Amino acid sequence: MSDEQSIIIKRIAKCPHCAHGGAWKVAFADFMTAAMAFFLMLWVLGGENDEEMKAMAEYFRNPTVIEGSPQVLIQSKSAGRPNDAVIDMGGFKSSPKGNGMKEGVQDGAKEKEKQEMISLKQQLEQKINSSPSLRKLKDQLKIDVTPNGLQIQVLDDRKRPMFEAGVDLPKDYAAKLLKEVGKILRNTNNRISIAGHTDSSGYRNSPDYTNWELSADRANAARRLLIKGGVNPKKIAQVVGLADTVPFDKENPYNPRNRRISIIVLNQEAEKRLKSLSEAPTVEQLGKR
Repeated sequence: MSDEQSIIIKRIAKCPHCAHGGAWKVAFADFMTAAMAFFLMLWVLGGENDEEMKAMAEYFRNPTVIEGSPQVLIQSKSAGRPNDAVIDMGGFKSSPKGNGMKEGVQDGAKEKEKQEMISLKQQLEQKINSSPSLRKLKDQLKIDVTPNGLQIQVLDDRKRPMFEAGVDLPKDYAAKLLKEVGKILRNTNNRISIAGHTDSSGYRNSPDYTNWELSADRANAARRLLIKGGVNPKKIAQVVGLADTVPFDKENPYNPRNRRISIIVLNQEAEKRLKSLSEAPTVEQLGKR
């Protein structure tokens, strides 16, 4: 026997195409299915008109829908059943939130009230245009329908002031104008707010009589003239003096037009806000605290 050890060489044949499992096939099949569905959807959507699109949207919301049922296919752009879905698929009306009937009544009341304010504005403008003496003051009268109601501002002018300097005594033409305004406003059922304004000039050196007192006195003078024109005193909601805190001309606090009387025929919402600010708590409410 030979002392030499036999050398055995093993050669392993490598197969580059051996199987690696089938998981990738499942993932690839899912991808192809999703891609096919996506392109199929694009193809279907691209060939339909608006009405057919709405019908398909309705079908996916309710596949059991049939002709004649309460939830029928949409017939036009303005028709459709309420849409409360998180995703808007199109072709549906959003269902109203809250009490629809109550909101409709409130909207109708607001619109009616707004029309009444517009009517008052037109009456005032006609009254001024029909009087030669009042027509001269047309540029000093600013009438607007605002979110708070009908606002009538009687503005001062350097050549034609509304009041005597530093006092609450109105000029004759200003008194006549305010009385004529009162004749128009006596027909309204809404309450009225009156505010006096001044510019930033001081008329007196006394600290006891400032623009605050002056603006309040002028507002009360306007109140008296409105009542003489026919306004019911109980319709006056407030009379305030605001001094120069709310200027008409914010760029020039010394502009004479900052001296003015602001009369607002309050709408219902503004009246409620004003009442909530000034209404004192009742004894029952104080007892609960």
